[in-house]
Amino acid sequence: MLNIVWGFLLWMSATILFRLFGQIFLIPGQVFLVLTIFILAIPLITIATYPYYYFRKIPETERLKAAVQIVLPGMLLDILSIIYFAKVFPNLTNDSLPLFSSWLLWAYSLILLSGFTIKVRSKDAI
Repeated sequence: MLNIVWGFLLWMSATILFRLFGQIFLIPGQVFLVLTIFILAIPLITIATYPYYYFRKIPETERLKAAVQIVLPGMLLDILSIIYFAKVFPNLTNDSLPLFSSWLLWAYSLILLSGFTIKVRSKDAI
């Protein structure tokens, strides 16, 4: 349940951020700016997930399940934010919708990837 609450809080934070400031960094045609926003998502998602797993003492075997629970509220609620894009994000142009949607998919993918554990094999195992 706490994973779902955390996911809702992340969704709410991102939605408020894009509602208030999206017009500053989601500008169609500004490739460098848009690329920067995609790259900045990596440390932001890292900060939002790994410390959460650590402080909640979520074992590596349960992280994928936690990651799915974190993304579900946002993914479901973003269905509505995309359908009602002009009302939810009045400061963004309709031309920004593909960039916004792509960023959402990127961010949700990063959260899901954070749930996977990378096993490093030792040289002795080879």
